[in-house]
Amino acid sequence: MEDKGYIILQFMKIVKMHGAGNDFLLIDNFSGEFQRFLDSLGLKEVEVVKGLCDRQRGIGADGLIIIEPSKGLGGDISWRFFNSDGSIAKMCGNGSRCAIYFAHLLGYCAKEATLETLVGLVYAKIVDKGRVQVELSSPKDFGKRELNIDGVNILGRFINTGVEHFVIFVDDIENIEVDKIGRKVRFHESFSPAGTNVNFVSLRDKEVYIRTYERGVESETLSCGTGACASAIALYLDGLIDSKSVKVITRGGDKLIISFDESLSRVFLEGPVCKVFTATLEEDFMCFSG
Repeated sequence: MEDKGYIILQFMKIVKMHGAGNDFLLIDNFSGEFQRFLDSLGLKEVEVVKGLCDRQRGIGADGLIIIEPSKGLGGDISWRFFNSDGSIAKMCGNGSRCAIYFAHLLGYCAKEATLETLVGLVYAKIVDKGRVQVELSSPKDFGKRELNIDGVNILGRFINTGVEHFVIFVDDIENIEVDKIGRKVRFHESFSPAGTNVNFVSLRDKEVYIRTYERGVESETLSCGTGACASAIALYLDGLIDSKSVKVITRGGDKLIISFDESLSRVFLEGPVCKVFTATLEEDFMCFSG
């Protein structure tokens, strides 16, 4: 095994995890392994992210997380988070829960820790094996908006819970065309230029159900933590629920617990996380890109 690049690849480990069905690839970059990996193959960061997240030719994931030491901003660790299309996201609720759990398993942080993100510090606590709670940044921009989609007026509530979300209440959540409608809302001129994530929410037998079209993944995902938080807050603001602790049932069937204070200045997201496997990349994993 004389090839230097191949030797580096043997030590380029990737972990697959999911938080309530929202799946991610995680890389330990505390010693700069990821940059050495990129340099060894002459690849750009964005093409590696897209290649690894590809569900047919790569491993497959909604996003990729790189764990790194603190940047001196007051946290225990920092991260870089990428959507599956290679774009950078400011925040991800389920991703942050997986990141903290991953870092704790590696010994980089205690069970209570802070993560440095593009929206500030995220405080996290491992409440049990495979279960993590994070406190998101204070939500903002609570305005209602009415959109015209193919001649139909859709009323919803826009809320920023670290990333932008548009929440739409629906009666029949099972038969809603999430990808079709979600894509049109996501790219609607009202949210230009950044666009928005789109959540379809329904109350059934006093339980909250959610389906989410995720920006950056550009399709429905099994779960979205910041979307679940936005949806619970929207229900509360519209008087459809009165509890400040809400169980939200995701498309994958998992339950996320959303809790917040009276002023909506503190919002917590709690749910399951699961480490699925650890992988070592083959040298030619990017062969399809040419």
